[in-house]
Amino acid sequence: MFPIYLKEPGFHEPEESIYYLVTRDGLFQVKRTPLFRSRIRVPGLSWLEEEQEGADFLLPVIPAKILGETMAFFREVFRKYRAEAAVLLYIREGDGEYEIRIPPQTVAGGHCRYEVGPNPAGLRRVGTIHSHAAIEAFHSELDDVDEQYDDGVHVTIGSLHAKPTVSCSLVVDGRRFDLRPEAILEVMPWQLDPTIRLEDSQEVTAEPPPGDSDPTGRPSAI
Repeated sequence: MFPIYLKEPGFHEPEESIYYLVTRDGLFQVKRTPLFRSRIRVPGLSWLEEEQEGADFLLPVIPAKILGETMAFFREVFRKYRAEAAVLLYIREGDGEYEIRIPPQTVAGGHCRYEVGPNPAGLRRVGTIHSHAAIEAFHSELDDVDEQYDDGVHVTIGSLHAKPTVSCSLVVDGRRFDLRPEAILEVMPWQLDPTIRLEDSQEVTAEPPPGDSDPTGRPSAI
């Protein structure tokens, strides 16, 4: 086996004629002979065991009460504005109970812009839940942008006009890993009483629907 070095600030060439170098740009095999010095990118080290990218959800499932409050808020925003909405998902330090908070947000059709802000005292944010209004649940390109630097669980709930749909994932370092809804939700959204409703949130502001829809009328931001 050959030695492995990290290319940190101040790195100096070691004496070995062959070694592996871990850099910002990946893993390289460096070879030095009287004829040449090469740096060849390699996918891995052949004598090591294989590994695949992945992420596992370690917290308890989100209880029905929390999802019910969330769905009530989403349905009320959809009823009033026909728009998306979002809540922030927290867990209380100490007892590990979940809480949701409705952030200040501006909604219009397939758009929902919200502010995260600092964590409330005693709470740690673990992710988000947002709706897709009448569109089915999936993680859109805009979701990828919004959540690129937001490590945590992200749940999308769609089809609020019919039987709800749901899509769940973990985002870590800009990579999205799909999760089975059963792995993080105690009940599915369509199993909840659709008449449960929260009062209107003072944090929601509506604006005219954006004029960036495609020819089918689907907002491009979804």
